[in-house]
Amino acid sequence: MDVIYIRDLRLDTVIGAYEHERRQSQALRFDIEIGKPSINACRTDKLEDTIDYAMVVRGIQDILASHKFYLLEALAEQIAEMILSRFDARWIRLEITKAGIVPGAMFVGVRIERDR
Repeated sequence: MDVIYIRDLRLDTVIGAYEHERRQSQALRFDIEIGKPSINACRTDKLEDTIDYAMVVRGIQDILASHKFYLLEALAEQIAEMILSRFDARWIRLEITKAGIVPGAMFVGVRIERDR
């Protein structure tokens, strides 16, 4: 299994279960691993034979711009579905982290794994 990954991607959005969280944009941190049985670019050295990192980020940005989420879980599910379908991936591991939301905790977040 070959893995493409994006680590420590930071994007701003409005999200939160509580009203005070949704008053302003906050930075989310994304760590993404995308698995495919074989990435042809290992042999061809062509961008069209792999998963374009920039297109993955653009897809996430599009989701953040077009949807309103209260929970990280729902956002993570939407992103996982997009990556699995759009990039013909076999599996995805996605972690989304928020900082400074819960008193006493530096970070909170969710990690999901999906496959097809």
